[in-house]
Amino acid sequence: MAYASCATFQPLSNSLGAEVTNFDVKHYIKSGSAEKFHDELCEYQLLCFRNQELAACDLISLTKLLGPPLPHVLQQYSLSGSPEIYVLSNIVENEKPIGNPREGFGWHTDLAYMRKPAAYTILYGVEVPEVGADTLFASLYKMWDWMADEEKSYIRKLRGRYSYLKLYEQRENAEPLTEVQKQRTPDVTHPFARIHPKSGREGLYIGGDDFVAVEGSNKPEHDFDRIWSIFHDTTVRFHYNHKWQPNDLLIWDNRGLIHTATDYDTKNSRRLIWRTSVEGEEPIASKLT
Repeated sequence: MAYASCATFQPLSNSLGAEVTNFDVKHYIKSGSAEKFHDELCEYQLLCFRNQELAACDLISLTKLLGPPLPHVLQQYSLSGSPEIYVLSNIVENEKPIGNPREGFGWHTDLAYMRKPAAYTILYGVEVPEVGADTLFASLYKMWDWMADEEKSYIRKLRGRYSYLKLYEQRENAEPLTEVQKQRTPDVTHPFARIHPKSGREGLYIGGDDFVAVEGSNKPEHDFDRIWSIFHDTTVRFHYNHKWQPNDLLIWDNRGLIHTATDYDTKNSRRLIWRTSVEGEEPIASKLT
């Protein structure tokens, strides 16, 4: 089955994103092809599908169409019987949380601390609060296009070091990582300027709070602050605020996009989000100029 001919794409903001209408994701899954998904994600970075009735098996099948699933390190929060699905939730059942209640807060791109970071992330809103719990997105591609050529040339020479251990240590009341989890997440380095493997587009790549140092610089502390300044400037200039509705499905390309969860009334509202990730490639560095 080809991409539905009646599907339409309505931009969500001037910076990024499109809402896809007249489209049933379940029918698309049966086609066995994700070529057009890749094409549209290259153009819009983020796709939103409203009112999608999906079971866990549907979400996993969709994820596999985009590439190899990348299960989260914290498997204690995976959906029972489905290690590919990472559960984000404040719901407690039988005195045990069914998901991670504080995952995703703070601007970041997913799994930058992996040697092969996530190419795509998929979120499915099973239950969402009526107020709050928005997800904010910002385009690093737009920021790169806005930057001066001299700044770009300098950044192409630098790499960032990422540490999941340092990131995890910042979390309050988190249970200690197991040795297996530590071994799966050694520190890694990635270029700040990377090339998209499908479109060839050049853009910024900055992870978030797992970013701990700059390499390749004569002024590492100065450039560390410089990178963070660019990162925060991106969130102000080129952003989109997604207000969730039940059964929303979001798919985005992490290679040029950062995002953050936002707070909500956790005592009186229920939030249940299923998340999957698709393994990407080792980031391709831009050529030096």
